[in-house]
Amino acid sequence: MAGRLEGKVALVTGGASGIGRAGSILMAREGAKVAVADIDAARADAVVKEIEAAGGEAFAVTVDVRNSASVQAMVAAAVERFGRIDVLFHNAVSVPLVNKQDRRITELPEETWHAIVGLVLTGTFLTAKYVAQKMLEQHSGSIILTATVDALVGQAGLDAYTAAKGGVVSMTRSMAAGLSPEGVRVNAICPGFVKTPHQSVFLDDDKERAAIESLHLMGIMDPEEVAAFAVFLASDEARSMTGGIHVVDSGYTAFKANIDPAAVFKR
Repeated sequence: MAGRLEGKVALVTGGASGIGRAGSILMAREGAKVAVADIDAARADAVVKEIEAAGGEAFAVTVDVRNSASVQAMVAAAVERFGRIDVLFHNAVSVPLVNKQDRRITELPEETWHAIVGLVLTGTFLTAKYVAQKMLEQHSGSIILTATVDALVGQAGLDAYTAAKGGVVSMTRSMAAGLSPEGVRVNAICPGFVKTPHQSVFLDDDKERAAIESLHLMGIMDPEEVAAFAVFLASDEARSMTGGIHVVDSGYTAFKANIDPAAVFKR
């Protein structure tokens, strides 16, 4: 039985870890040839070996999405290797940078602002720009950008990250309006808390874990759950979907607190 992405070429940035790694592996499992792009060459190679061991086809390419020449070289390498790019799944981010250095705006160092906006927003601009140019030549393609629920609801202390991802959300809509009439779809996924290696540190403390779990109605998500939705957006099943901001957050944005009003009024 053919996979849902049989015959397609997928470029996955941030493909060496977390949601990007899950996306690389799942897209390959669904039949896509995958370019695993990451700033960490060794970890990207490890993902490629995992894909190849399962019978898939992939190669690793090193990229710094903040650098235009590096992004253009990544795109050229993917096209040279596989002839085209049908899917972009863009995930490149530094979780430690955000978790350790982002702040409330009054305490936010300017260099941290520039570092996060440069990686998250400018990195998205550069990657989408040069991939979209190739997709326009084909008159087809699916661009999937990873945003965050923090771009949709307030999150204290993450002012640079929320601003940058908010830009990704807005750019998704304007890119879709500009590109989709020529066959290129653009969608964004806004995940809630995802159990990636970098985020798992928040789950080590029982009290903190319980607090996070209480905000996610269906439990804390694994990266594969977000990647599965990316596969759908990449597939022909979603051929009419563009400009969408898709929340995949285990119910995080569906409510404001775990309060039972009936119990309150019975006191």
